[in-house]
Amino acid sequence: MFKGIFPLPQALSHFGVLPRWLCLIAAFLCWQPAARAQLSVHDSVRQYAEDYVRDFVPLGEHDRLEVEAASIDTRLQLTECLGQLTADIRGSGEVRRNTHVHVQCHETPGWSLFVPVRVKVLKPVVTAADPVARNTLLQPQHLQTSYQDEVLLRGDVFSNPDDLVGTRSKRDLRPGQPILASQLCVVCKGDKVAIVAESGGLSIKTEGTAEEDGSFNDSIRVRNNNSGREIRARVGSAGVVRVSL
Repeated sequence: MFKGIFPLPQALSHFGVLPRWLCLIAAFLCWQPAARAQLSVHDSVRQYAEDYVRDFVPLGEHDRLEVEAASIDTRLQLTECLGQLTADIRGSGEVRRNTHVHVQCHETPGWSLFVPVRVKVLKPVVTAADPVARNTLLQPQHLQTSYQDEVLLRGDVFSNPDDLVGTRSKRDLRPGQPILASQLCVVCKGDKVAIVAESGGLSIKTEGTAEEDGSFNDSIRVRNNNSGREIRARVGSAGVVRVSL
């Protein structure tokens, strides 16, 4: 009867021939630490490339950044490189959506490789929280902010839901889709509006009626309710148009 567990040499001498199952276990135990060490070096190189790219991407105040390096073939024999690792982007050095970072180990033996890195800048945009029917007066519950890839954004979008409260949808709005200026009537034909006349630091306010639809910064025809005169004014916000004196 065996007492305890034989060291491998004793087991070999006792059995004469190493059983297949024990060969497999021994091989697995010997391979695991080496594989883990190699994988760790490859992961650290990926992290190094990602961190390098992050430092060169300009971001707005509320933007989010996603950086992901491609997996490195673990068959590449990469030695750990302490303190001698560098990175650069060849050519113009500009970070693009798909960027190849040249990573180099300057130790002996050294190595170098190109690591593909995918870069996404996500911007906050106002979207419909739920389906919104045409001609709906937008309220806070209709709106939400989501982060979307800037490359996929088209047209005039908005980042602050408060700017759209009180505007009216000119067409059906789908959830998750950025709301565009062309889909909104900030001041609609027939709406009662405040006409703000400005000159220097002075402003005069009177009431008027919109003669046509308009979105932000559009110049539209407005009738002054007091004088009956028709003027052109620029849409400032929901229910407000402005003229310069």
